[in-house]
Amino acid sequence: MTGHTPETLADPSRPPSVAFTLRPIGIVHQAPKKPVRPPKYFAPIQRATLELFRPYLPGLAGLYEGVELWVVTCHAPSGQVPADAWQGGDGVPGVFATTTVERPNPIEFLRARLVDIDRERGLLQVVGLDVEEGAALLDIRLATSPHHRLTRPGE
Repeated sequence: MTGHTPETLADPSRPPSVAFTLRPIGIVHQAPKKPVRPPKYFAPIQRATLELFRPYLPGLAGLYEGVELWVVTCHAPSGQVPADAWQGGDGVPGVFATTTVERPNPIEFLRARLVDIDRERGLLQVVGLDVEEGAALLDIRLATSPHHRLTRPGE
């Protein structure tokens, strides 16, 4: 049980004392939004630009227009949610059963489709991303099936 100390195992309400360092690989630039009221349930179709920092440009090799991506971002929490809001109850779903941006950690996993790529400048135009302007870009991954890791090459 890596990351757990005897103290955290004895008191499950106390989070383990583990620290992480995340280094952004770029910044998200959201296209200007039109002031319209979205339907109650909708799939975001906004365009955004993912701007990668120069050291990460070689990582774009192999990407192509039309591919689906997981875009991992970090946003600034508002701090307006009470500490016990994560629990839910009385007919209110807990945070893990929602898509709210107010989460225990300010990390978002968003799916988007790559529509254009400028490899020299490190700019990826995507659609379907609903994220804040200036959000830190933490990672980009192909949105493949989880089953792709269960097979061996040549099988």
